[in-house]
Amino acid sequence: MNELQVFSELHKFLNSLGPMEFTLAPKSLTLGYKPIRFAGRRQKFATLYGEKRYNCLILHVDQGNQESKKGKMTQKEIQQLLYFDIQEIRGFALKKNEVYIPFEVIDTKEKIEDLKDFVQEQYMIFIKR
Repeated sequence: MNELQVFSELHKFLNSLGPMEFTLAPKSLTLGYKPIRFAGRRQKFATLYGEKRYNCLILHVDQGNQESKKGKMTQKEIQQLLYFDIQEIRGFALKKNEVYIPFEVIDTKEKIEDLKDFVQEQYMIFIKR
């Protein structure tokens, strides 16, 4: 799978999770996804970054809590599942409350299905908060 296919497939999948508001950044191919809830505020769940520097899916696992270690723990889980090390692939600073999945590591149908299952699980945790 090429990276554009991965981006497109993930966009469709994220929108299928439930009622979702998404925003497109004005100067780059960056989409932010916020689940629509009946009660409470809307928080960003995921971001698809199509720009070259990032080129990845970011899951916001504990948004608003900059000291959270949940992102680092969840990052290790996805790295084991998809067999990659984010530190070897990307040079930008990683936030402790986010999970980074580069598009280039999703190179088979099996990996995209594994990723969808993982994202679905994270989404269920996210909407229960």
